[in-house]
Amino acid sequence: MFFIILFIAFFLGLVYWFIFLSPYFQIKEISIKGFNQSFSQKIELNLKQNNIRFVPFLIYGIFPQYLGNDKSYATFFLSDLENSLLKQHPGIEEIDIKSDIRKGILVVNIKQRVIDFLWCIQKGIALSDKKIDCFYMDKNGVIFEKAPETGGSFVKKIVILEAGEKFPGNQVISANKLEKLDRIFVLVDSKESPISINFFEIKSEDFSNLKLVTNQGFYILYDLNDDFSEVLKIITEIKKQELNNDFGGLEYIDCRYLPKVYYKRSHV
Repeated sequence: MFFIILFIAFFLGLVYWFIFLSPYFQIKEISIKGFNQSFSQKIELNLKQNNIRFVPFLIYGIFPQYLGNDKSYATFFLSDLENSLLKQHPGIEEIDIKSDIRKGILVVNIKQRVIDFLWCIQKGIALSDKKIDCFYMDKNGVIFEKAPETGGSFVKKIVILEAGEKFPGNQVISANKLEKLDRIFVLVDSKESPISINFFEIKSEDFSNLKLVTNQGFYILYDLNDDFSEVLKIITEIKKQELNNDFGGLEYIDCRYLPKVYYKRSHV
């Protein structure tokens, strides 16, 4: 019985050594694709922290020759690592991790978020109380990085009034609604368009009624459920027939009750 227990203890110790301490089951290299190679240091730190749960410092004190073997594949939890990195770095859209145990290489493919919109949260109406926080936003409606408030930027700008607290990594608008807004920018950028967009202003988070502030000095009230190409045709006709091709002095055009359209000149 003594030799059986001794054999079992020796066998378990050998398995423990092979999995956690030997150089044969360790991640020796972390290769980063699509991002700065220095990012591997953060992944390495995560792996070392996981390793502590299975190999306490006391073990390394007894066997100091294995001190550098602290990134065992056994402590590598793929889903935990991916979720941790995505949470810590909202600018990353996707992470794909592949491992080659034979060579001891961990390959991390990173897809970064691409700036598609500027999302600005405005709190307060009066100039003294007015505060604006802006974030970069991707095509999926996810904000991921603080941004300066810029007017006339190459980035398409959306301003939302009195929104709830938002943090990098949050999806603030559905991809479907954002696609509709993006289509409006595309339509307005065409040569036939009578206007150009400064920014969108949204008063509520249901995104139904929009205020499109133009670079021509007036704004357009519009329902997101309507076809904006038809709205552009109506505005073109108003400019020709009602305003004699001059938007000067125009305060707003209300297109929320199509086919009826209302407009107001500031000097009237």
